[in-house]
Amino acid sequence: MDVHPLKTLLQLQLASDSSAVAHLPFTLASLTAASLVPSPHSPKWTARINSLLHAKTSDARWAGLCLAHKTAFLSQAIMIECAQSWIGVALPLLAKKEPSPVHSAAVRLLRVIFSAATEMNEFQRQVATPNVLKFTTALMPLAESHPDVDLKVLILSTLTRLIPLYPTLHRASQNALSSLCFTFLNGNPFKPPNHKLTTAASQLYAVLHLTGGKVGAANLWRKSVDDALAFAWSSFSSLRTTFLVDGRLPLAIAGSNEPLTSIPLNLDRLRCCIAVLNDLFVATVHRPIQVPLGALVKLALALVTCKKDEKTDQHFDATTRTMESAVTPHIWSLGCRLVSSLAASFGPQLTPHLPRLVSCLTIQLEQESISATRLPFLEALRTSLSHGHALYSTMIANRLAKAVLPIASVLIDRRTDARPAEIETGKSKKGKKRARDFEGDEVFRTGHEVVCPTTDDSQALFCAFVVLRLLLRTASLSAALQSIVCRVALSALLALPEMLPSALSPDPQFHSLLLDEVQEICVEFASASVEGLSKSLGLVVGSCSTQGKMSREIELLLHPRLPPLMRSMPGVEALSLFRAEESQEESDLLRSLGLVSADPPTMESQPAMEAEPVASVVPHATLAPPPMSQQPSTPQLPPLAEKPAPIAAAPRTALPPRPPAAQLQQQRAQQPKIAPPAPPATEVAMQVEDDEKNEEMPSIDLDSDSDAE
Repeated sequence: MDVHPLKTLLQLQLASDSSAVAHLPFTLASLTAASLVPSPHSPKWTARINSLLHAKTSDARWAGLCLAHKTAFLSQAIMIECAQSWIGVALPLLAKKEPSPVHSAAVRLLRVIFSAATEMNEFQRQVATPNVLKFTTALMPLAESHPDVDLKVLILSTLTRLIPLYPTLHRASQNALSSLCFTFLNGNPFKPPNHKLTTAASQLYAVLHLTGGKVGAANLWRKSVDDALAFAWSSFSSLRTTFLVDGRLPLAIAGSNEPLTSIPLNLDRLRCCIAVLNDLFVATVHRPIQVPLGALVKLALALVTCKKDEKTDQHFDATTRTMESAVTPHIWSLGCRLVSSLAASFGPQLTPHLPRLVSCLTIQLEQESISATRLPFLEALRTSLSHGHALYSTMIANRLAKAVLPIASVLIDRRTDARPAEIETGKSKKGKKRARDFEGDEVFRTGHEVVCPTTDDSQALFCAFVVLRLLLRTASLSAALQSIVCRVALSALLALPEMLPSALSPDPQFHSLLLDEVQEICVEFASASVEGLSKSLGLVVGSCSTQGKMSREIELLLHPRLPPLMRSMPGVEALSLFRAEESQEESDLLRSLGLVSADPPTMESQPAMEAEPVASVVPHATLAPPPMSQQPSTPQLPPLAEKPAPIAAAPRTALPPRPPAAQLQQQRAQQPKIAPPAPPATEVAMQVEDDEKNEEMPSIDLDSDSDAE
């Protein structure tokens, strides 16, 4: 017969207080919901926990609190039975001077008790309601005075969880809770910002409007948004005292004359305001509310479009000017966070403001001075395009594509730049050819270049491809830019499998993530037409094997016409994959974007190089040259030069005149008897057809077997 788990723990691990503390991790890991089912050992278990809670040493009390928390979490029946006695022990510990682990364990135990049995009205009336407000009152001074940051974060998150459950009980404590939040959201110029503490305080501030009830919660939410907006404008104006804000200089605020303290303080305040607005956007409100989108977009545009080097005629302090200019990238990042939050929370409602936001982000992305801080702009663009409606402006979409393409073409530049070095080393002197690397020596090289040396570079490259994919879904992108974007995606799809993950990024998982994104772009473009999708079976199967999402790809293969395509995306056959197929607009765009190193060779520069092989192939295709073959065939070729030439086609240039018949026979006799190279398809077909027309009729043998029949 198996021994009950509680009996084993009581006899061995919990035999004494010191043993309970030493074996606490094993005891907590051994507890399960099945072991806490009511049994003859359950009263002994609860009695042992109570004895630990009333122990004289703090470590034994900490062990008792941890065991009580685990028991309450796994067994609601035991928690309801022992809740009143456990509250009587844990709640007074918050007002005593105890170690941080004891306070943390007491807070966790009380949070589980007050939030686990909300569906039981009698338990709420007798146990929870009389003690919740006492618990909140004990937590507020502990959060303000205790030096442990983790304990403060735990207290703030506990209050954030309890206020939505008991909003009416906390109505009288709203002002005290607001003051507690402002303690951590008012900024600190002497310490680096603690993101965990700021996030916990902003989340608590975002639920305080629920204390107004279902009717007053909407008004309190709007008041909180207006207060955060006013505080953000005040902090932003204090950071731009030497720059123009709305065409004028901001007024100096009293007590902010020292830039060494005022600038870090206001930057921290602005960061806290953006965090509060982000949490208010996702807060729960029981009634319809009116969001001040105009004021929010105005603040976001002011943060995003502020300039780093703005010329003014007035004289300013050089130190203040330098420090305010140095924090401008941080202001850009906060503005991009606000734009992303607005787009994620109010995507469809943000449609009237979307063209202006995308235009400002694109203009900033085009600046060379933000090359090191372009990740926030790309993330804001990705969120805006993914949550909002499609752009209807062709100019904005084309400009955005031109700004993002150079970022995404890093992979292509790496492959094309490596080829000239290989060719140059191959053409070096004989002495240099002897200095060859050993096979496999690249494994031991540690100084190789990485495409994305930092995490920000990796995220920027990934966001660039996501933005290009979202732009391809719109109907506003021009045909030339659509072709260029698809060519860049196809080039990246060919380059990534041949590239080591360590050569792409220090993160080994980034290679697979980027490859999945590029494959998704190519699959979406291939699915623009049934004919293109029928030629992309390998690409679709490859995306299934890497991403593991086969439902969409199988649906594309089985029902390629569903759902109907609502975008005007050209088919795969419309791509210009070669220089000869490019239009003039596409060639100009490639040169302006820096995606080509030099101008493509013109047709007039190759006649001397290409005409000789064509002339040497013609004698093998004709038996007897006609007498009119002396004339050049130039008048028939210029109309064909306007069409894009295929890969195997010879250049459409004027051919030299055909030599006489005697010279052709002499050249044919001097040539070695080997198989001639395959002639270009277009020219050879034209010459063979001409020779067949001019060939002499063979003589017919009248005495053949056919006549006898």
